Amino acid sequence: MFETNNFYICFFGPTKIFFFRTFTSNPMNRRTPSPLPNHSTPGAPTHIPFGLRGHQLFSIEEVPRGLACDCRCPACGAQLVAKKGARQAHHFAHYRGSACPDALETSLHLKAKEIFERVRRVAVPAVFLHRQTSPIFDAQLLRFERVRLEQHLGSVVPDIILEAGQKKRLLVEITVSHSSGKAKIRQLKKQGLSAIEVDALAIYRQLIQDFGQFRAADFEQVLIHGLKQKRWLFNDKQQRIEYKLRKQSAERPVKHRYFKGYHGYIVPGCPLEKRRWGSGFRQGEPYANLWQDCLYCHRRFDIIYETALAGFEEVRQYPLAVVCWGHLPLPRAIGWASSV
Repeated sequence: MFETNNFYICFFGPTKIFFFRTFTSNPMNRRTPSPLPNHSTPGAPTHIPFGLRGHQLFSIEEVPRGLACDCRCPACGAQLVAKKGARQAHHFAHYRGSACPDALETSLHLKAKEIFERVRRVAVPAVFLHRQTSPIFDAQLLRFERVRLEQHLGSVVPDIILEAGQKKRLLVEITVSHSSGKAKIRQLKKQGLSAIEVDALAIYRQLIQDFGQFRAADFEQVLIHGLKQKRWLFNDKQQRIEYKLRKQSAERPVKHRYFKGYHGYIVPGCPLEKRRWGSGFRQGEPYANLWQDCLYCHRRFDIIYETALAGFEEVRQYPLAVVCWGHLPLPRAIGWASSV
């Protein structure tokens, strides 16, 4: 009695039968090495998609294999060897000495900047207002006239500045190892600078996972037209629309209700008519349950609480009002052809 590569050994005792299961290695169960290089393990060799020859970047498919590629590391300037075998995704690697930890990030950064400087266009994700599921601006392809690289805009130094006309401007941050922090986003908000972030490493990994090899043409296509690896850091037009909605919103008071031993909070006069009183002197009037309706409502900006001082900190006590714009029509981006 046996399975494939799993054998059962039977022993007969005086009163019992004992079964022991043994295992042998199955070559079909062995893990096949992934062509995707590991860039997260400290000390792991760095696989580089682009090499530098003079002042120009070359992809791995544009050069001959071995040292004949005549390329240098974009980060440290060391000699590279083009590895174009059959077992792993084709890539550059350092010829001698330890791998450079900044090689991948630098090469992707430089290539992304080179592409944007040449094509001067980018597809941007859709823009959603606070708590909304329908976009105020759809995803769109934006075209620009001028490109500036790593120049100061006040206290912000973006990777790429795309400009068209007098007012149309979009900042692009290329991320490989670290996403943009809250401090940078605060500066973008303070200066009213619309910006997107592009995850170049995610694009690189996805291409190797999908095709088994890295191709510069695919990288450029996804970098410009892809949406999955992009996100808005700040959108000035979105914030202007939300600011106007907040100014026109209403603070609807919250009423405490004690019924059958339970404490509850309701908001009378709900403009979306989440619920209606079924009996009593308020029969037919609309209201909302604070926790079941307002907390998850797409027309709520905020819940205002009564606070108290405890341990030198302001702590919330009871809900007082709901900041709601349910009485306003859904805004439309009339007069704005694009999201920047």
